[in-house]
Amino acid sequence: MKVKKAGLYLLIFILSAGLQAQIKISGKVIDSFKSLSGVNLAVLKQDSAYVASTVSDSVGNYTIKNISAGSYRIFFSSVGYHKKEVSIRVDSENVQLDDVIMEMESIEMEAVSVTAKRAAFKIEPGKTTVDLAALSLGSDGSVLNTIGKIPGILIMNDGTVLLNGQPGANVMIDGKLTHLTGENLVNLLRSMPSSAVDKIEMVSHASSEYDAAGTGGFINIKRKRKSAEGMHLNVLSNVEAGRRFRENQNLSFQIQKDKYTLYTNYSFYSGQDFIWINSSREYLKKSSDDARLDMRADRTFSSNSHYFKTGLDYELSEKLGISADVYSNWFRKNKNETALSEFFQGSSSKDFSLRTENDHYSHHRKSGAGIGLFYKFSTKLKWENEFNILAFEQKEKLDQKSMMDKFPHPSSEDVLKGKMGGNIQIANLQSSIGYKMSDKFTFESGIKSSSVRIDNIALYNSLQSGVWLEDKKLSSSFLYKEHVLGVYLQSGQKWSPHFSTEMGIRLELTDTEARYALASRDSVLIGSYGQLFPTFSASYSFQQGHRVSLQYGRRIVRPNYRDLNPFTEVNDRYLQERGNTSLNAELVHNLEASWLVKSKYMFSMFYTIRKNPITKSYLTEPDSDATIVMPLNLKDSYALGLRVSLNSIKPINWWTLHLNGSMSYKEFYWLEAGSFYSNNLLSPTIQINNQFILPHDWALEATGYYSGTMAEGQARIGSLGSVSVGARKSFFENKLGLYLYINDVFLTNLQNITLRNSVIAGAYQERRDTRMAGITLSWKFNSQNPSKAIRKTENTEESKRINL
Repeated sequence: MKVKKAGLYLLIFILSAGLQAQIKISGKVIDSFKSLSGVNLAVLKQDSAYVASTVSDSVGNYTIKNISAGSYRIFFSSVGYHKKEVSIRVDSENVQLDDVIMEMESIEMEAVSVTAKRAAFKIEPGKTTVDLAALSLGSDGSVLNTIGKIPGILIMNDGTVLLNGQPGANVMIDGKLTHLTGENLVNLLRSMPSSAVDKIEMVSHASSEYDAAGTGGFINIKRKRKSAEGMHLNVLSNVEAGRRFRENQNLSFQIQKDKYTLYTNYSFYSGQDFIWINSSREYLKKSSDDARLDMRADRTFSSNSHYFKTGLDYELSEKLGISADVYSNWFRKNKNETALSEFFQGSSSKDFSLRTENDHYSHHRKSGAGIGLFYKFSTKLKWENEFNILAFEQKEKLDQKSMMDKFPHPSSEDVLKGKMGGNIQIANLQSSIGYKMSDKFTFESGIKSSSVRIDNIALYNSLQSGVWLEDKKLSSSFLYKEHVLGVYLQSGQKWSPHFSTEMGIRLELTDTEARYALASRDSVLIGSYGQLFPTFSASYSFQQGHRVSLQYGRRIVRPNYRDLNPFTEVNDRYLQERGNTSLNAELVHNLEASWLVKSKYMFSMFYTIRKNPITKSYLTEPDSDATIVMPLNLKDSYALGLRVSLNSIKPINWWTLHLNGSMSYKEFYWLEAGSFYSNNLLSPTIQINNQFILPHDWALEATGYYSGTMAEGQARIGSLGSVSVGARKSFFENKLGLYLYINDVFLTNLQNITLRNSVIAGAYQERRDTRMAGITLSWKFNSQNPSKAIRKTENTEESKRINL
């Protein structure tokens, strides 16, 4: 009997062992375009003991049999691709892994160079990554020129950033906010060398890991970090000319050896520009007949800037890494303007004319430093920390002369001088920890503290009866302090091989203090508020590369510091621009559903709600014909639209096409003088990038965009577009690069704005020096060993609102 029982136990053991031995791991290996055959797979235990190996078949599939329960690491390798590691846990059931995507790399030998072409676009729900080298856009001189040719991104002449046809995107560099908007953002991007940039990330829906600030997503400009060991030096010279002349000279230097990377980037920009302006303003609530003010202005600019950044990435061990960088940007600009304003009161003849001459000098400097620490406790647990400081300094000077001719009175002259200056300091400290509990569940949490101080003063003096006296109506001082404490939780769950979700919550506590002094009052405003910002995304993958997703996020738009600053910028006696200390934060809800096809094509539908949207508004000063341009909170804004992104389309072998387009309907509502007003419009946008491979290794590109008339606050921005063409070729084994181009070939990048509210109806037209022909020459000096990549931790910076 005992023998029978022993035999039974033995049989059960053998059967269970046999069943356990039947556990299989299977999956598929692909790159961005196709399935990969011949990929080597090695299965190791957590202690690196060998378990099994296999090779993917002709369609990229693989199966690893006879695996016991436990934890394993699977390594994927193939010539021309970066190695990939996947950690898994095997229980009692077969394991079906998600598709493993291999990234191509270039391999250099003594006399032979084997290069695998990387995908230009990598599309995921809520995020598109553009590889500049694969798209051949990394040698155009400045970052401004480069990203302006990427489908999905538009940077207007005034610095407004549109991402997928929607304004309000933040701009980041290496995961850190530039803290600049408007003209100052344009100047920074123009001074940065594109040769130092590797990829551009376009994120339409940010997780709770990122600051909640901003209407929509953000654009992240990532510098080059992966290169072969050795020394690399890139020198680039760019000149272009239209009616004016511009130049951009830059240098990128990098040493990579073993566990450290040392890099330095320097760029110098010098150039001229102009703006020709025609505007007309009709005053709607005059007691007498209709009144109209027409203005023509000719503005010329001369500017130069220096950009410098140097840093070090160092891996002390496989677990511990540090990074440090310092950078600075100097910018100087001289603006000379002649403006003629003519006032018509109830007839076709002029009532008076005003001629104004402005000489405006500005000097801005931005400096900063940062240090980062990364520690990897295990393959599942990592800890990241970063500390950054930023300092802004601005100095501005205005000399203004005005001559008034009013029949039958004699001519009169006004002289005004202004000096403006200030300093801004920003400090950020953040820490985050990520934990991969399993292959199906990840968790991340972090905390961030941001402190800001801005201290500005403006002093205006006017000449009265030969004596300089302070103009107390225009002079003011402004002190602003802000502290934001943010805490977030973020988790990701794979419910099945096809379905996954991500959820997050972010809490931000904001304390502000604003003190401003004018001639009539000295006020202090103190505010304190807390907000919760949830995020959610769900994604389901079908067969044949189809994937659908749903994303939601709540965000906040705090007024930028210039909008809060009550300073007055005087264009002439009848046109002034000033800030508004009474602005409230804007709250935004974003919802988007997307269909992704083969990681190349994206079709989306989106809906956005904005409460208290901050927009430029146009007022008239009491008992005066002066127009005051001031930011105000409107009541509500809604946007509904469709978006499509089609990438790497090849109508024929030598032609590659990338296309991004949208159709959106916007509504703005606001209350004025007891009455409700609205502004709504259906607006299309489209961007196209064409690349052609020509004989003798020449490449031709043709890019263009069109933006239909769109509603923005109280104004309507007229349709505009541009077409640019360029040709490039490499010489001397790709060491010398030549790029010839013409931007805005048909001179169609012209801005037209119309507006109407309860007190004023106006039209504004502007032309800049946008049609430019240019040449770029670049040379690469490389002394290198076989490639070895170094990991660099990525961190994000706060979403602040400095507009110097």
